[in-house]
Amino acid sequence: MRFIDYLRLALQNIWRQKLRSALTIFAVVIGALSVTIMLALVFSVKGFMNKQFEENGTFQQVIVSSQTDITWQDSGNGGGAQNCATCVKLTEDLISKIQVLPHVSGLSRNTQPHSFQALFYGSQKLRVDNVSSHDANGIQVENILAGRDFTSTDGDGLIIMTSDYADKLGFKGNYQGLVGKQVNLLAQNYFTGAGSDPIKRFEEQQQFFNSHPGADGRDFQPTPVSLPATIVGITDTQNSRQSLRVPIAWARALQESQDYQFEQICDQRGCRQGAGKLTVTDELAKNGYDTLIVKADAASSAKTVADEIKKLGVGASDAQTSIKQQLTVFNIIGLVLGGIGGIALFVAAVGVVNTMIMAILERTREIGVMRAVGARRSTVSRLFTFEASLLGFIGGLIGLGIGYGLTLIANPLINQQLKGNGLKSANIISLPPWLIVGVVVITTVIGMLAGLYPAHRAAKLNPVDALRYE
Repeated sequence: MRFIDYLRLALQNIWRQKLRSALTIFAVVIGALSVTIMLALVFSVKGFMNKQFEENGTFQQVIVSSQTDITWQDSGNGGGAQNCATCVKLTEDLISKIQVLPHVSGLSRNTQPHSFQALFYGSQKLRVDNVSSHDANGIQVENILAGRDFTSTDGDGLIIMTSDYADKLGFKGNYQGLVGKQVNLLAQNYFTGAGSDPIKRFEEQQQFFNSHPGADGRDFQPTPVSLPATIVGITDTQNSRQSLRVPIAWARALQESQDYQFEQICDQRGCRQGAGKLTVTDELAKNGYDTLIVKADAASSAKTVADEIKKLGVGASDAQTSIKQQLTVFNIIGLVLGGIGGIALFVAAVGVVNTMIMAILERTREIGVMRAVGARRSTVSRLFTFEASLLGFIGGLIGLGIGYGLTLIANPLINQQLKGNGLKSANIISLPPWLIVGVVVITTVIGMLAGLYPAHRAAKLNPVDALRYE
């Protein structure tokens, strides 16, 4: 028999028992749809994340820290050498050594000046959880929702805040309206950086001890320092929540230690206080930066750059290796969800076996007639195997069609969410060609395998007994 003859007979037999065939195909559809949706979601999200990291250059980045056990997840945490007596400080001298290494195309310095405790805007007061700063050289790119990013010429009194701050200040949906507004930043207690008044603090301290003889110095509370700042941009909260970012030049000044000291003059007349002198200590130069982000000239060079940096006695971790290790969890999730879909397909296979056995019982005389007029056992076997495969094939196609329809519904909703978070990507859920072909092939093969036993059973029927069957 020709292929077209097998196809025609199979379609006729499927149509003959429409309800039973439809229920069998429906079971296959459920299995195919489960596999399609689950794997499409997992691998689409994985592909979306990979694409984001590639586009923003993250795969070319290497994080450097004084702590030698640094991982990429620690990129937002301070790791200054002040917390480790044996660690190598991330100073300008070390930076110069890193910049001349092969395949290094740039470097961004990171520091976290823990200078502020609260933000005031009008009558509103918000807690400041985090203050960060890095070089405005394009190596670390953040998603600006309104306003602008910092430039290399920006200095004191400028901030970029995350969108959750803007939402709490009443500018949700109108972030541009907050750009250019001025806020006041309440400094931490005993703040000694730029903007503080060391002379006033010294005088207050003297007055306190004069009026509280024998008091513990820890009881002294200087007048809180409030610094004005202008908002130049709003960024999303993807990397850090309730966070402020300041230009690195201002971050250095905020971390200065400004102290007004008086010289003690002692002679035959006794000791007395001499002229006062302002001393300024650059704490950032003293303790080093928290982390460095080094950019390799290509993603393939990032691991090599990290290995070379480690030889300088510091910790280094390339983003590509770390992120791809994290993304392997999607492969595990895909296997688990695929296994769940596989269970549904197994149940569908049982339904196919049941359908084909029932078909043999109903068509026993028909099989006898076919054998009596010369049909071979192999012909009968192939006919029933082809019919079972067709059930799986049709179920797979319908399942894919429904899955595709669901992606058309889901993508606009997801696009709206992405746009609301400032992401330009669209239609991230898709059915890759390998998934489309794979689902159809798997359901067809499952149908074929499920039909092997019924087909073998049909082929073994004795023609005489089959003709006598009632």
